Amino acid sequence: MSEMPVTPSPEEPKKNNTTMIIVVVVVVLLCCCCALVAGGWFFGDSIMAAMGG
Repeated sequence: MSEMPVTPSPEEPKKNNTTMIIVVVVVVLLCCCCALVAGGWFFGDSIMAAMGG
């Protein structure tokens, strides 16, 4: 009985690690997109003015 939980345990951390990496990457990308959108909304006019547009 004690051997049964031991066999799936090496696979679970790999799944958890890849899932965590995917989640972190998605969150970072979402934050970057939100930052770009917010920057475009708040600083778009000043950026365009600074660029001479």
